[in-house]
Amino acid sequence: MTAQPLAIPSRSHYLTAQKERGRKVLGVFPAQYPREILWAHDIAPMEIWDPPLEPGSAPAHLQPYICAVVRQGLELVLRGGAARLDGLLVPHTCDSLQNLASLLNDYLELPVPVLFFYHPKEPFRDSARAYYRRQLTILDQKLAARFGPRREGALEQAVAWGQRVAELAGRTYDLRARGQLSAPALEFYRVLRAGEFLHPEDHIPLLEEFLAVHQGPAPAGPVVLLSGVLPNPKELLSLLDQQGARVGHDDFLGLSRRLLFPASQAADPFDALCEQYFALPPCSTRGSALSQRLDWLKGLAQASGARGVIFYVVKFCEPELFDVPPLMAGLKEQGLATMSLEVELNQGVSGQIATRVEAFLEMLS
Repeated sequence: MTAQPLAIPSRSHYLTAQKERGRKVLGVFPAQYPREILWAHDIAPMEIWDPPLEPGSAPAHLQPYICAVVRQGLELVLRGGAARLDGLLVPHTCDSLQNLASLLNDYLELPVPVLFFYHPKEPFRDSARAYYRRQLTILDQKLAARFGPRREGALEQAVAWGQRVAELAGRTYDLRARGQLSAPALEFYRVLRAGEFLHPEDHIPLLEEFLAVHQGPAPAGPVVLLSGVLPNPKELLSLLDQQGARVGHDDFLGLSRRLLFPASQAADPFDALCEQYFALPPCSTRGSALSQRLDWLKGLAQASGARGVIFYVVKFCEPELFDVPPLMAGLKEQGLATMSLEVELNQGVSGQIATRVEAFLEMLS
């Protein structure tokens, strides 16, 4: 019998509940940011990736070739989505998001402050590590100035929460790679993505329940690896489930590239956050070398038994799209089948895409 989907509150209801608890809520744009520092200040991050909104006002402020993550996020803000928040945080993930930060801060009269977070890009030298630690302390100080100082021991607790989330996420990924997780792809990503807005006090029990419910043999079928920004449109996940394919692993910016890191043993919480950031998987938005990304993808395919890789990339995402052709070529040299899909967020799966995916899975079988 198929297990019922686990109960997860809507973002809107959860935002209201967090405010009623007395927490501040910060809207956070993709992708890497030290959420532990926000938790330590009793702030609930509410990540903004792919709100299901039809384009309205945002296109008037942006070039037509800007990715949908930026466009949809700006649309949410322009429709008053920031009014329920206590601020916005924009990491320096890519040029498009950096430009969005300037637009939000300098040109739009928003009712909330806009904060920035700058993380270093590769190559990572000692200076990059010193720079990142400084950026952590700057963000901590800005939050203290805006919302008040954090309580004693709060950052240590937050780091422990982050490590527990990473441990549980790592277990789910490991079980799935070994074919010992029975959850369909749609449910797997629904539960993992709940961490975009659930406080760790709520996300940790959800992950524990997910493991308890779904630990067991996975259905047999062709195994694929997914790479890209995030698993949207979700209809593609449904299609993979319907075709009997199993996602063995992923290389999503919004998921494994942020979740899979070893816990630091450093006593100082800022040192721990530094170590964990530099231990993250290679990523196009951090300037990782193609050779690193290729080795990482080959390792994921080997660990999960995947015979094919689907690059599932948001249209106009330049950091990802520049990497895809050489990565596909390198994977083909290793005997892995590859396919690239450029998708729009929340647009479903066209008949053409569905046919391509079905033919790709048939070839793997």
